[in-house]
Amino acid sequence: MVETPVRRSRRVRGQSDADKSAASAAPSHSSRASNASSATPTRRNTRAARAAARAADGEGLEAIPEAIEVDASGGDVDVATSRAKSAKKQKKEEPSATKSSKKKPKPGRKSSDADAGKSEGTETPKLSKNALKKQRRARAMSGDGEEAAADADKSKGDEASAPKSTDKKKKPKKRNPGDVEDKDAAPAAASPKSPKKKQGGKQQPSPKKSPASPGKKKPHAKTAVSPSPRRKSLEAKPKPVLDTKVHRLRFLKLHQNGILAMASTPLPSGSPSSLGSNPVRLAVSREGGSVELLSPQDRWVAVGEVPGVRGREVDALVWVCGGRANGGDAAAGASSSSLGSQGAHPERLADEQRHLFGCSRDGTIFELDFGTKRQKGVIGSGGGGVFCLASLCSRGKCCNGGSCGGYFAAGCEDGTVKIYSAFGSDGGKTASGMPELVATLPSAGTAVLSLAWVPGQSAKDDGGMGGSVIFAGVADGTIRRFDCATSVVTGPISTGSVLAPSRGSVSTSYRWKSTLRMTVENRGLREATKVWSLQALSDGTVISGDSLGHVQIWDGVSGTMTQTFDHNENDADVLCLAVTEDENKIFASGVDSSVRCYQRQGLSASGSKGQSDMLESTPVRRWISSNSHRKHSHDVKALAICHRLSPSNKLHELLVSGSVDTRICTHHVKDFQRARPKIWYNWPALSPVSVSRKERLVSVTRSNRIDLYRLSSPEMDDPRKNMNPEGRDETKCLVKTISIQSPFNLTCSVISNDGKFLAASDAVSLYLFSFEIEDEDGVFDVVPTRVHLSGECKHPATALRFDEKGRLICATNNGPINILRISPASDSDSDDGDTHSVTLGHSFKEHTVDWSSTSHQYPVVSLDLSEDGKWLAAGRCSLGKGAVHVFNLLEEDDGRYQHWWSLPKMDAPTTCVKFLGGESLAVGLTNNEFHIYNLGRRSLSHWSNDMGLPLRESLPRELTSRSEPVARIVSNPEAPERLILGSYGYFCVVHLDRPVPERASMFPPDHLRAKRLPSVRKDDTLLDFPPPKKKKKTTTPGGGSNFTLCLRYCEILFQDFIGENEMVIVEEPRLSILEELPDALSRRMYGT
Repeated sequence: MVETPVRRSRRVRGQSDADKSAASAAPSHSSRASNASSATPTRRNTRAARAAARAADGEGLEAIPEAIEVDASGGDVDVATSRAKSAKKQKKEEPSATKSSKKKPKPGRKSSDADAGKSEGTETPKLSKNALKKQRRARAMSGDGEEAAADADKSKGDEASAPKSTDKKKKPKKRNPGDVEDKDAAPAAASPKSPKKKQGGKQQPSPKKSPASPGKKKPHAKTAVSPSPRRKSLEAKPKPVLDTKVHRLRFLKLHQNGILAMASTPLPSGSPSSLGSNPVRLAVSREGGSVELLSPQDRWVAVGEVPGVRGREVDALVWVCGGRANGGDAAAGASSSSLGSQGAHPERLADEQRHLFGCSRDGTIFELDFGTKRQKGVIGSGGGGVFCLASLCSRGKCCNGGSCGGYFAAGCEDGTVKIYSAFGSDGGKTASGMPELVATLPSAGTAVLSLAWVPGQSAKDDGGMGGSVIFAGVADGTIRRFDCATSVVTGPISTGSVLAPSRGSVSTSYRWKSTLRMTVENRGLREATKVWSLQALSDGTVISGDSLGHVQIWDGVSGTMTQTFDHNENDADVLCLAVTEDENKIFASGVDSSVRCYQRQGLSASGSKGQSDMLESTPVRRWISSNSHRKHSHDVKALAICHRLSPSNKLHELLVSGSVDTRICTHHVKDFQRARPKIWYNWPALSPVSVSRKERLVSVTRSNRIDLYRLSSPEMDDPRKNMNPEGRDETKCLVKTISIQSPFNLTCSVISNDGKFLAASDAVSLYLFSFEIEDEDGVFDVVPTRVHLSGECKHPATALRFDEKGRLICATNNGPINILRISPASDSDSDDGDTHSVTLGHSFKEHTVDWSSTSHQYPVVSLDLSEDGKWLAAGRCSLGKGAVHVFNLLEEDDGRYQHWWSLPKMDAPTTCVKFLGGESLAVGLTNNEFHIYNLGRRSLSHWSNDMGLPLRESLPRELTSRSEPVARIVSNPEAPERLILGSYGYFCVVHLDRPVPERASMFPPDHLRAKRLPSVRKDDTLLDFPPPKKKKKTTTPGGGSNFTLCLRYCEILFQDFIGENEMVIVEEPRLSILEELPDALSRRMYGT
């Protein structure tokens, strides 16, 4: 326990002993206030005279309770002293002041006023300010709690006015806590629960501060306060913003696959504003056969996906421009009807002006249709596996929609380069609906690993191939050049020539021949060097990346090597190259995972692109290796140049890198050396997880199967365990695995709320299963049974949803939304083994009326039902009108359904839709905005109207500046007015009945990502959207707990409530992904 110090008495010049004793017995509130303030000696004498007058009248003789000191063990010590008695006792025991002034007080004890006071008739010089500060600091450190600091400030006035005594001080006697020196003084009882003391059955008022002198402030006035209220304030916890139980699942292993290839749409010619009608898209192929379509302008959200075919990985991608829209083709309608679709509705493409083609090592070439989520027009190459693709508009600006002729080249395993045409003679589809072979170049003998195609001048006149040059990287360590010569055909054509489709009375003949061969060094190795990547410039320069880790610069006219660079010190393979639009920068990467920039010295060539019929040799311009970035952990297999429009309507060039580590990273081409790369989350918009609230089942969609897991019971003993991952083994949580025998990867699946049905779909068919739940003796099991579907009900879907009335809503891949009725099977059907029968109740087609060939519409990927089953909302990743449609599902007497409303055009593409209860619908956008609509009035809700447009100017910057877009909206069934905006790296709790603050709060507040806001630059190159205008920092009443961002969870793939105040969060930790990847290249690190 801390020893109770002797209370110091005040000593004032010119005061008698009676005055001193009277002053010491004065009320503590006046003495504390006077000691805390830096009062003058005149003012102090006046207060002493007042105290003497009160003592003469009999006032202020009662003992005032002191502040409670807290000992080291946390207990309280009661102190009650009589100032008059202690002053007399200290005066008798006062020793020599010379050594006393040098002696420091011991910890736990306070020095008396006699140590600092001045004896009568003795004068010593005043201490300096530094000496006073040191003494006050020592006294403050010697005490505990707030009393030590209060006493230190309280003695400031006395020490400044009274010189130090030279008499030696004796150690005062130790007293037990609570001892009283004056017999007349009443003991003061202190309690942590009652800071005010009672005397004589009456409660004594707490001491008050004396009024400060007029015209003078009290800069450091402090009052000793009992620590009891402070302890209560520390124990009082703030009301939680979101009080819910959380099931945190981190063992599901929903890993993204590694990236194999990327291709960006050509930049359309014209002003940057033309990107509004022709947005830039980036196609990304991954291991397993899936291909994603990303939107760089909308925070790299996946607007489309093709799940692909099992065992057919897409090794190369290429965009082909040209052709014309033919949405009403009979061939399209016939192909869609063969898959069990409604034949009246024709097949439509997401973008019919730009076609994406892919190839695989199994020898197939196909077109990727994101509207139907499948590969179509599949043909065989006839030359074995296909390793690379190239087109005339694969780099640089677009060919203005047809000057390239719709041609693309494919490098095959047998050493040939085959040229295909994507369109017919009239610019529409070919007669077969598949790419047609146009020409076959002479064989190189071994596999062609890379291609580069440079257009010629005559491309604008004859349709594309005339005067063009193809460079091919061959597996034997050589680079071959092929030239295309044109001639007008009036008679029979010669052998080796290709007759182009006639556009008039005259036909054009193309003749390809090999004109040059360049050999890459192999450093004396027996195995030939592999040329993995090629790029060709308009001035005849050829850049190659090979298996020895070299980036080499070639003269494409003479065939000589002008420069060579070692990309890395480990001689690791260079797998990919990229060239900027102005052809002044080259980017290379590969197994080393570093992205290195090579920059040309001097200005670009004086002649513009394509000014000569053939590539001509130009003066040598040297290249230098500038700098590199290493953001990936494993091999980088793809690089692409894409363009993005800034908020200030400026066009910026970006370099995109894709790696085996599953991540996409962007680099700024203009500021490659200064700007740091940025990693983006690019998970598909459709979550692979769904839950059954009644049976507490979690359904997880894999590529070829569906896994069912069961959550723990809702009763949890310790709520603190909610923040930890689900503490059960995966083998114990896994209930059932349903394998689906199909050559196509699964697109989507959903489980009903009561756990009785499961629906899944791939690119060609719909599957429905009924469940029989067995839960006996603590053993839980699910017995699935496949339900037979008729031809009109088994059309493939892009989104699925069950309602509470036994209906399955299917958003088909060709547009219509089907309502399927599930009912128990009749006696005749039960004899065949079917337990349920499925019929088509209704098909919505009204939302497909506004589709056009240039509207860039994509299939529905988001479905949501209201709690009463009256409303259905369907959303797709689109910017224009018709992105979200609302349907009325109330059945009339004649069984009709109604298309209720098509939401107006929004500022950004939609990502999710959610009903909040009643007729309120929330819609999330890619720019982190969300709008709330009232379906009864067909307009914005009062909340959205009060916020104004654009909404992002009224939302906190901590939300709108996040790079991860809003991916989902969930709400607690107990409080529909409280919604959660979920993303991949955070979720934000929003109270609609509270005011919107200017600054959002973070949880945890000390999290590393809480301070990571995008940096602001003048050219807007680092911003997705411009930040809102800065306002004065004000506090919105009642809005402090609104818009709280929770950063505790990361890589969130699914988030939803399974009951009142019970939520499921599925995460995919980054470390678990890295554990499944192969070992990366071993590099020498600094200091190892």
